[in-house]
Amino acid sequence: MKLTVADYLDQVVGNKVLITENETTASKVQQKTMLKKAIEAVIEALDTGHLGKYQITIRVKKGDPVVFHLDTNLINIPMAEAERLDGKLLDKEISYPVNLYMVMESKDVNKSGLRIDELANETDLAGNIDPLVERLQEWLAEHLADVMEARAEA
Repeated sequence: MKLTVADYLDQVVGNKVLITENETTASKVQQKTMLKKAIEAVIEALDTGHLGKYQITIRVKKGDPVVFHLDTNLINIPMAEAERLDGKLLDKEISYPVNLYMVMESKDVNKSGLRIDELANETDLAGNIDPLVERLQEWLAEHLADVMEARAEA
């Protein structure tokens, strides 16, 4: 799926994004079945011409919950910050491929409280999703461990 900045903002600002929300524990969120379901939900949204977001609030033993979400966007910024897609970052006339990003929000994940990395580009989303599930599982484990380590040191 490709969108111009205006088309992207129209979907985000117009509340046309298909959002799924879930809540679970740190151990359950890392299970392949849950991660596959999240990726499939976002791909289904894209297949119907909509942007997708799958958000999971992760309950942890120590401290506030960690928020994780898969966001569809044109570049690596969270969907909630869509207004940053102005003319300074992207040309408004060009259609860009929609990519899938892994986003973790917690004051303990790093100094900025936000971690975002690309999970898949347009080509990856059209193929076998098992490698995406593996990559997401590794990414979640690593960054949840960072959060737990930071909290243990606090």
